[in-house]
Amino acid sequence: MVRDLNDQGLEQKILETEGMLGIAFLDFCSIPCDHFRPELTAVAEMMHGKLEFFRIDVTENPTITDELGVQAVPTLLIFRDGEEIARYEGPYSREALSDRLTAPMAP
Repeated sequence: MVRDLNDQGLEQKILETEGMLGIAFLDFCSIPCDHFRPELTAVAEMMHGKLEFFRIDVTENPTITDELGVQAVPTLLIFRDGEEIARYEGPYSREALSDRLTAPMAP
C-alpha cells in the first residue's frame, strides 16, 4: 500500500520511522508518473512489512520537493532510520525497481 503525504507530515515521518521508508515524488499530470504509479503499488505490495511507501504530489507540495532536491518526476527516495540511502529517478518497471530496492535492504 502506498499512502499520501504532504509538506507538513513528511519530515516528521522520515525522522520517526525506524527501518526503511520509500517516498515517491509524483506529478499527477505526468505520463511517466501515470506509468510508474501501478509499478510502485505492485512493489509496495511485494515488500509489505519490509519497506513502507508514501507518495507526494510535487505540484501541491513544492516546499519539501525543493528541500529534498527533487528535480525530476517520478523520483523515489529511500530512507533508512531517517537518512537517505538511495534515489531513483524515472518510471522504473516493477522488476527493475524491485531489483534496485534489494540492494539497500542489506544492513
